[in-house]
Amino acid sequence: MTPRPRALHVGAATLLLLALTACGSSAKDTREAEEPTVVATPTAQVTGTPAADAKVVDITITADSVTPSGAQIAIKRNQPVVLRIDAAEAGQLHAHSSPEQHIGFPAGDSEVTISFDKPGVIAVEDHALDRLIVQFEVS
Repeated sequence: MTPRPRALHVGAATLLLLALTACGSSAKDTREAEEPTVVATPTAQVTGTPAADAKVVDITITADSVTPSGAQIAIKRNQPVVLRIDAAEAGQLHAHSSPEQHIGFPAGDSEVTISFDKPGVIAVEDHALDRLIVQFEVS
């Protein structure tokens, strides 16, 4: 039994349509940095001290490494978290929270205060280095 020419044409047209639709996808390239939702302040411009209940996390970012690396830290809902960032160059951290947070930071020392209002595990990563920095266990 040989396939009908019409069936072959319909199948080929369907495949072509699917291929063209996939090429025209408007999804953003995941390697592109999102617009920061929060921007860290250079340490020299920081006024005041963190709140008494704040969890302070020191982060060091070089050209090819980051510390801490995968640390797990327990925090409470809405507890202030101060990220003190020492970075060789400007960049961006990504907090997988709801809503997601993109934290821009300059080269040098800076800090930013964030909080999370929903319980769960929130991963904070540096996508440029493809590194997990910390996981906050929010209760």
